[in-house]
Amino acid sequence: MNVFSHSVSAREVTAHVGIEPTVERVKGEARPGRNREMVVASHQWVWKPASSVEHLLDPQLDAIWSVLGPYAQAFSSLPAEAKVTLSMWIVHHGTELSLGWVLDRRHVAAAAAFGASLDVDEYDDTE
Repeated sequence: MNVFSHSVSAREVTAHVGIEPTVERVKGEARPGRNREMVVASHQWVWKPASSVEHLLDPQLDAIWSVLGPYAQAFSSLPAEAKVTLSMWIVHHGTELSLGWVLDRRHVAAAAAFGASLDVDEYDDTE
């Protein structure tokens, strides 16, 4: 779950929603692991599931909803310039590329409760 804003800082998001992010970035700071000339384009408040959560779509989203679910109203009431986004990276592994996936309606409903947009990136990492 991400919150992006040009004017609302991650600290302000944390104060509003009442939960700490797992990652926060400040607009204008150098992007980690990138060319020094690359900077963060907007303030970012990011919450990611623990690395122990199975790397499948449903378990990852379930982990987000189980922790952040009680804060949905706070997220949906952020100022309009703070964009709440559910970002999903779908990476295909193995020897055969099998495209296609379904986002269960419970996940769509949960994202809607946050006022979140959906951002989906799909990658082929097959052998």
